[in-house]
Amino acid sequence: MPSNHFVYMPPQQPLCIVYEDDDLLVIDKPAGLLSVPGRLPEHHDSAYLRAVEKYPHAKITHRLDMATSGILMFAKHLGI
Repeated sequence: MPSNHFVYMPPQQPLCIVYEDDDLLVIDKPAGLLSVPGRLPEHHDSAYLRAVEKYPHAKITHRLDMATSGILMFAKHLGI
């Protein structure tokens, strides 16, 4: 009987920064990487956690499905 157990194997290349200024960080999220951490510890690697490593105050503004590649934007600080 085939197993339906999902094994998360995200791409390991560093985030590709497309644009950055004092307020925004824009990356090119590769397919296979979660936008935000999953519930299980083995699903925590994500674009969000990778961004927060370099920009501790980064806040995600939207998400893309794991299988979708594309532009993902982060706010670098809370607006007023």
